[in-house]
Amino acid sequence: DSDTFLPAARRNDIFSAREITPGRRVVTYCGGGIAASADAFALTLIGHDEVALYDNSLSEWARDPSLPMDTD
Repeated sequence: DSDTFLPAARRNDIFSAREITPGRRVVTYCGGGIAASADAFALTLIGHDEVALYDNSLSEWARDPSLPMDTD
């Protein structure tokens, strides 16, 4: 680990392969919202402007049994 982000072209390839493209709204999430902030930041560095971070992420979502969750 070098504590640096991948080059912009490589980040763009990774996100594009997951159908995360500029102009498409993206909400990053993780267990508590901390790790997801790195993805949100990496997306903004390559020009995405429709990025949101779900603060508290699954820590909050999983507590509400009425919310959908796919565990596959």
